[in-house]
Amino acid sequence: MNVLSPEDANRSSIHKIKSTNKSRKEQVDLFKTYESSVKEISERQTAAVLGIPRTTLQHWRNRKAGIGLSVEVVTFFESPEGNTFLHQLVTGMLFVMVQLGGCGIRLVGLLIELCQLDHFIASSVGSLHKLNVKIEEDIVEYGSSEGHRLSQNMPSKEITMCGDETFHPAPCLVAIEPVSNFILTEKYSEKRDAESWSAAMKEGLKDMPVKIIQSASDEGKGLVKYVEKELGAHHSPDLFHVQQELTRATSAPLRAKVKQAEKSHHESMVNLDRLTRECEQSAKTNKTAGSWSDLDKKTTEAEALVEAEVRNLDQVKKYCDDARDAKKAMGAAYHPYALSTGASQSAEEISEALETQFSIIQSAALEAELSENSIKRLDKAHRVFDGMINTITFFWVMVKQMMAGLGLSPEMESLMRDILIPGYYLQMASKKAKTAEDKRRILKTSKDLLARLDMLDNWYTLAQPTREQMKAVAMNCAQLFQRSSSCVEGRNGYLSLRHHSIHKLSTRKLTVLTVLHNYYIQRSDKTTAAERFFEQKPKDLFGYLLGRIPYPARPAMKRIKLAA
Repeated sequence: MNVLSPEDANRSSIHKIKSTNKSRKEQVDLFKTYESSVKEISERQTAAVLGIPRTTLQHWRNRKAGIGLSVEVVTFFESPEGNTFLHQLVTGMLFVMVQLGGCGIRLVGLLIELCQLDHFIASSVGSLHKLNVKIEEDIVEYGSSEGHRLSQNMPSKEITMCGDETFHPAPCLVAIEPVSNFILTEKYSEKRDAESWSAAMKEGLKDMPVKIIQSASDEGKGLVKYVEKELGAHHSPDLFHVQQELTRATSAPLRAKVKQAEKSHHESMVNLDRLTRECEQSAKTNKTAGSWSDLDKKTTEAEALVEAEVRNLDQVKKYCDDARDAKKAMGAAYHPYALSTGASQSAEEISEALETQFSIIQSAALEAELSENSIKRLDKAHRVFDGMINTITFFWVMVKQMMAGLGLSPEMESLMRDILIPGYYLQMASKKAKTAEDKRRILKTSKDLLARLDMLDNWYTLAQPTREQMKAVAMNCAQLFQRSSSCVEGRNGYLSLRHHSIHKLSTRKLTVLTVLHNYYIQRSDKTTAAERFFEQKPKDLFGYLLGRIPYPARPAMKRIKLAA
């Protein structure tokens, strides 16, 4: 605690502090010194030493006395420690509630008022908005400086890019590295052609020693052209869009057929019921033989029609079930390793499996006499199959190259190809399975595969660094196969929600959301996307903000009038 002595007062003419506008932190520190020193020297002498007008010190004293809360609360929040706490609290509320949570500034002000902190800090929209703008500007600056710093020491790597466009309403180009979930670029663009993608990616990958060897995306012409023509990389079709096209072609049309068949069946049952009652009534009234014969004939025809409608309904339901099951079977088949056994699957085997399932869907559509538009959609989905098969071929070529770089013996290469890579691949696939039962089944197969290493003596004869290197390469091989751009689809959905809540995402706000995703949001293992991508831990973002954000302003004078 700083206490001024009489000797300090005598030297006040030499050691004066300029009486300029002080920050809130300086005010609190000076007032703490004033309160501690006024017992030793006069108020006038203290003011002279501190270089502050005496009336200013009196104003600070009266302001503190007029807050109107308990002495203990006022004493804490008007102390340097309490002032620091308020700074961290307000910065944290704006950071978490507004930047991370998408909450409005007015609700932050309301929370401040409900907690009676508006006696110490300004809760108006204007005051909080100034702090919020400063937070956003500093987050943008942090992302730029930290990205440049981490790029200098990151290892060179070959990566896959998942890209897509979203609209609100201007086109927004989004690209993510799927393994780390690091956003490579996320910016608005007037167009979404190859040139626009090229400019966005060059800016996003600036200073980064990375090479894109594969892109998983839909069939957008501009994006595909950029990947194949400019990058010379492999384009992997998104399985989701293929299945979506098959769903659009068959799901709703077949359900409409089922609904129509159910309606016809219901009407035929009603008609049969009516004729049956008429037959019973005619038997009671002893109608003529001719009338009875006509009624009996109509009833027989109605029974035959009901049977035909039941067969038709069962058949249409079968078409619907067959198409749905075939579509699911396509997803299960499109893996370089069989999910049930972990055995490798060649491009020819997968092609045959996909064609078999497509034939089932196509036959169902033709026999159900779906519209010409549905058939065109099926053909559109079928045209992507070649790209899917090329992706399997690309995967096996890259696996062969990556293993060749290790210089392993044929026996060790077989171990990686048959145990390590499929074991890690199934481990990752289990996390993406839809049902808990599928997750457990696939994970069990993965564990059984990896457990075979314990039974191999030649595995433990290898040096520990060699085993670790083989595991790292096997994991990279397993992560190489990307059949979906779901990480980008999820990001686009998140951006749509944020855009919907505030009706507009400015360029600065979009950049803020990108930086938060890359450098702050963590997975369950407590790692950020930047840490996984750069293989280095970034600096603490919130600590960076605390060092740059000014202390919150005090409330307007009218809110702290003297109570009496």
